[in-house]
Amino acid sequence: MKTFLTILLLGLAAFTTQAAEPAAPRDSIIVKMAGKSRIIIYGENKEDLKKMMNYDLNRLLRDLKVEIDTISDEETHITLEDRDGRKYAKKEGISIRINRNNEKDVDVSIETDNDTLPRPQGTTRDWKVWRERQHQKERRREWWKNDRDNYVFSLGINPYGRNNSGTGYHINDYDLRPISSRYVSLGFYRNPTLIKGSNVALQLRTGFEVMWYNFMFEGNNVIRKGTDAVSFPENMTQLKKSKLAVTYLNVPLMPMVAFRRGAVSHIGVGAYASYRVDSYLKTRDLNKNRVREHANFYLNDFRYGLQAEIGFRNSLDFFVQYDLNTLYQAGRGPDVQVASFGFRFN
Repeated sequence: MKTFLTILLLGLAAFTTQAAEPAAPRDSIIVKMAGKSRIIIYGENKEDLKKMMNYDLNRLLRDLKVEIDTISDEETHITLEDRDGRKYAKKEGISIRINRNNEKDVDVSIETDNDTLPRPQGTTRDWKVWRERQHQKERRREWWKNDRDNYVFSLGINPYGRNNSGTGYHINDYDLRPISSRYVSLGFYRNPTLIKGSNVALQLRTGFEVMWYNFMFEGNNVIRKGTDAVSFPENMTQLKKSKLAVTYLNVPLMPMVAFRRGAVSHIGVGAYASYRVDSYLKTRDLNKNRVREHANFYLNDFRYGLQAEIGFRNSLDFFVQYDLNTLYQAGRGPDVQVASFGFRFN
């Protein structure tokens, strides 16, 4: 495309110190630089100017610098040509950032989306400029992209969601302290985008997390593993704390609708599956003597359930989870299912 590189970016009168500003064609873009330097981009019409957005100007400017370094002092014009319009063509397009300091001083930086910024080797100022360019590049990322590591800490409570005591158990024997029965998890999530739109996108939450159920028993009862089932006898010594802690490795799978604007950043509904990796009883008496007893307590090794989450922009996410299977193996413990809810910190 001859028009493109009769672009005479080279109105770059960085070489020219004439006082008079050159006259530009009607369909043109003039960028005023420091002093009397100018960059003039022109085409046959406005449509030709719009096509400039499809070219890699970074590459063009790099080629220009090579030409500048090789010309003699007597030469004042350089012409770069792209006769078939392919040499500088770029599918992704370009981003242009303009900072207006005043009416006569305009600072323009042009960067491609796939441009890589080499780490500087020079002064502190070079590093500051490099970091600022990295931040600018980050701000230009598509709003729906989430291809970075996402470490999440979740905190909530885990009461019984359904409680049928069953034969041989009384609800008072294994009842929980509602606020003290805490849910904690540390997770690593990725949210790849499946369908992207200008203001709404469909994403899929994947990843893994380590989670802890902490069942803090009410009263002075403890859990004991018998030959065929668990029991909840009252401890002989007065206890300050008695809890059953269960650790799971969890894998979530949750479709989410993400929003570009508004107070709500995303809403998701999905499922999860977990495997028990440890469980133990921990007690502490009034004299601060601690006892920890590891056992499986006839807990189901696998758990699975449904979850939902709503995220608030620049704030916390609220989640709810509900186990679809029972906490204990059938006939070996109370017939209970667990719910958990709380907040996630990204």
